[in-house]
Order: sequence, then C-alpha cells, then structure tokens
Amino acid sequence: MSYTEYAKLVTSYIPGTIYGLRAVVTIPSETWISYLVKNRGNGFLDAYLSLDRYKGDKLYHYECGLSQTVGEARHWGEFGRDGSGNWHWMYAANGNSDNTQPHDLKPGSDVPIELSINANGGLDYIVNYSVKKTFNEGSFTASNGITNARVVIGACDQNYNSVSNIPGNPLTAWGTYTNQIVMKNISYQTTRGGAWTLFDPTGKVNEVFWPKGYTHQTTPQRFTYVTSNGSLTASLKKAGINA
Repeated sequence: MSYTEYAKLVTSYIPGTIYGLRAVVTIPSETWISYLVKNRGNGFLDAYLSLDRYKGDKLYHYECGLSQTVGEARHWGEFGRDGSGNWHWMYAANGNSDNTQPHDLKPGSDVPIELSINANGGLDYIVNYSVKKTFNEGSFTASNGITNARVVIGACDQNYNSVSNIPGNPLTAWGTYTNQIVMKNISYQTTRGGAWTLFDPTGKVNEVFWPKGYTHQTTPQRFTYVTSNGSLTASLKKAGINA
C-alpha cells in the first residue's frame, strides 16, 4: 500500500527470521468497490503475504497474494454495477509488479499462496501449488532468510496518486467493503525446506490506516476481525448488508 492511498489494513507479523510463509485464502462472496463515478474511487481488495530480505544494507521488499480490482467486484460504482466477484493473483516487489493476471479465482474458493526460499536462494511465489514468479534479486543464497514477514488483509478505496491531491480532513466518504476474507492455515518455516509450523495471530494483529493523520469518514471505520491458531478472518461490512 502507498501513503497516497485511502486504505485500511489488518496485519499480523511472524517474529524472527524465517524461510517460508504460506496461507490459504478463502475468496469472499460479496464485495463492494468504489469507482470514479462515486467519490473518485479506484479501489481494490487484497489478501497477501509481505516480507523483506536484506543483502548488506540493501532492502528487498515483496508483497504477493490475491486481489480484486474495481470492475470485478460483485457490486461496484455509484450505479450498482455487478461484476464477476472473481479475484486474481498479483505481486509488487522492488519497483516491479504484475496486476494484469485474469480474474479467474471464484468467490468461496480456497486458494493456497506461498513465499519460500528455494535451493538456489531465490524467493518463489507459489499460487495453487504452482510457481508463478521467482525473485532472484541480490544474489541471495539459501541461507539468506526472510524478515518482517506478515499476512495482510487490506481494502483501498482510492489512490490520490500524490500528496497534493489528498482532500482536507476528514477524507471523502468511504465506499469499499467486503464480507469475510479468510486467511487460514497460516504457517512458516524456520529452516529452508523444513516443516511448516502454524502461526497464531491472536494478540498480534495491527491496524493500519492510510493516509496517516486523516480521519476516515462513515461506518464502519475499521475492519472487524477474528483470530485463532493459524487463522485470520476480516470483514469490512457495508451498512445495512448482512451477507
């Protein structure tokens, strides 16, 4: 997420240095995303894995997971257009990104995602047990681990693109919502290629609001979330909708 984006996130960090992180994402059945017709929105929803690797003093940052863009939301725009409800896989890493994949992940489906270090030291991004991208920046070896690893569920209502475009405080009315997005079987590796250990996010969830220092209008003001061992479930419900 960018500091110019009007966004809300829930995150949970896995402490220490690890060598792999994975989760199974359950695609939500109902979503509402803002569009330019309504409050200049160009929103999206995300559920992804985020982490860093270091080579010397150089930081390499990765965000890889699943996303739904505005035209695919079940309901989008001021006039209540109906989309497929499908999601797709995406990544953003070190100035490069891919948000062009087809939206072919259906509502209610379970989609495993994974970031793990391979035998050559590259970082594999795996979706549905298939490697979609291998990151080889920095001449990493298999012994170079992962830090700042976290799972993230996020909603962006719009991107103002520049600080000068951010309106006054409070911000314009929020218009992007979702029912339950589930990240389950959250687990990590403490050694490369080793066993997977379930991670319990209970008591370790952070809430992040962009842009910082601004008040978010309308209800709900924040995600509602529940946790259990290996699981984080979050929703941002539209007022009057119980789906």
